[in-house]
Amino acid sequence: MKNLNFSLLFKANFLLTTIFALLFLRYNVDYTTLSLSLAIAGVISTVTTIYILLFIMLFLFTFTKRFILFLSSLFFVLLNIALVVDFFIYNLYKFHINGMVINILTSPDAMDSMQVGTEPILLFMFFVVALVAFEIFIIKKAILASPDKKHRLNRKLNRIIIIPVFLITLTDKISYGVASLDVVSKYGAIPLYQPLTFNKIGVKYFKIKQDKETQDSIKLNGKLNYPLKPIELCANPTRPNIIIIASDSVRNAVLGSEVTPNIEEFKKDSLTFNNHRSGGNATRFGIFSIIYGVNSTYWFSFLDNAKAPVLFDVLKKLNYKIDITSSTNTSWPEFKQTCYADIHECVSDNFSGIPWERDKQSSEHFIKQLANYNGKNPIFSFVFLDAPHGFSYPKEFNKFNATGNNINYLTATKGSKEIKDAFARYKNSVAYDDILFKNMIDELKRKNLYDNSIIIFTSDHGQEFYEHGNFGHNSAFSSVQTNSPFIIKFPKNMKIPKIDTNQLTSHNDIVPTLLSILGVKNNPSDYSNGYNLLDKNYKREYAFCASWNNNAIITNSYTYLFSNRPDKMFKNEIRDTKTYEKAEGVKVDSKKVLDIINENKKFFN
Repeated sequence: MKNLNFSLLFKANFLLTTIFALLFLRYNVDYTTLSLSLAIAGVISTVTTIYILLFIMLFLFTFTKRFILFLSSLFFVLLNIALVVDFFIYNLYKFHINGMVINILTSPDAMDSMQVGTEPILLFMFFVVALVAFEIFIIKKAILASPDKKHRLNRKLNRIIIIPVFLITLTDKISYGVASLDVVSKYGAIPLYQPLTFNKIGVKYFKIKQDKETQDSIKLNGKLNYPLKPIELCANPTRPNIIIIASDSVRNAVLGSEVTPNIEEFKKDSLTFNNHRSGGNATRFGIFSIIYGVNSTYWFSFLDNAKAPVLFDVLKKLNYKIDITSSTNTSWPEFKQTCYADIHECVSDNFSGIPWERDKQSSEHFIKQLANYNGKNPIFSFVFLDAPHGFSYPKEFNKFNATGNNINYLTATKGSKEIKDAFARYKNSVAYDDILFKNMIDELKRKNLYDNSIIIFTSDHGQEFYEHGNFGHNSAFSSVQTNSPFIIKFPKNMKIPKIDTNQLTSHNDIVPTLLSILGVKNNPSDYSNGYNLLDKNYKREYAFCASWNNNAIITNSYTYLFSNRPDKMFKNEIRDTKTYEKAEGVKVDSKKVLDIINENKKFFN
């Protein structure tokens, strides 16, 4: 480099970024000397790759004296800020910045679900100021230093950085390709790490055979073929009212007489499935599985094709009065482009205020709709409440004595006062929605609609408070994140077969059950990945649950974790379903993995 000032600034920032990136290694445990050495090499290799790309971008401006310094400083500051934000994200959710995170941070409702305290904001601002000050300091030192001093320092840095970094990067890429799975698992904490594997070389030249499940991947794109066959209705379909009330982020374990006495009362008239799993550990995937009854990996393709669900096609054919009431904007997540793609006129989501205020307005809207109901056509109503997602409740409704302070995510840990207080706030919000639930049920009874209606209470996903090392949701497939409530009341005059309510069930089963009751003659496999709960042969060996990049096959004993990305298919994990601890000595159930892969392909041409 002819521009010594830029060269020195570039290398100083390379060292700074490497230090920041090395901090990610604290998230791994049980290092061996080998795995720690290779993880460090992985960090250095990743930072090297990033800085090579930065150099290529900045190279055209190296002829300038001052402009290149300020331009590159801007890039360096932004890079290091991104690293710190990613560090914060990984600390909470154990995944790096991805499409989901960007989607959330750029959404208009982002702050409803994020309670960032004053301390993290001040700390972040201090960090940004410190980064800018560092850049100014380096630039000033470089400009004021004599040419001889800069030449000597630059040569010294070349010897310290360039050759060692080249050798470390080369070692890292080779070692990753031959490392054991135990060693490879340590690389997950490294942001933007790009592995070099020898899978193709091994197959071609050394005749190394891959397990069959790793040769397949879940197809995320393609032409949809949904439903597989035209939907047929029987000659005399039944048309009960269908009311689904869902509350965001409610985990099944929080329900009980202490927090939700009104839902407990509702259970007396209903079937309660306690071993129930959502189709996802995030809102879009959980709601998608409720409304479509298909695995949530299809979300992306259904969104791209704006493909509406079979459920509403059937309801419209049967002349149902459809009403969707949502406390959250149905443009984000993109339900208006998926679940409600062809029923926009039936959607009410323009409520104002903070989550608990919107929930109150949503419940009142539902009650008003019932008050104006003329009784001519059957009702399908879906009410989505949001208060538990943001721990939102009226100040005077502090049943569990929460302080109301925002969480400092940087210091919150399992069992800390902050987490205990957050859980108290969470219970307050669930308890508040329980009262709104009672108001809606009471109105159904006043209108004499309660006895002849199918009424469901459920949630899109659960919420974790570090019980298994994570906070919130979308970070793991533990029971606290995936075991959603599922309580269903059938019409009084409807004959219900004896059902084992302790057996494993899934959100994917809701649509097949409802459509079978309505008189759809098709086998559920024509339009769903679920089953009819009222079928005498109902039996579910596992439930499938998905997030943005990862999937889980959940059985009563084990939870099999794998990625829907082909390059991550080797990174399977097996955990005990009850404890969510890693299960040692248990092999991946290849049949179940292959079954899921086939399920996730069947609605594509």
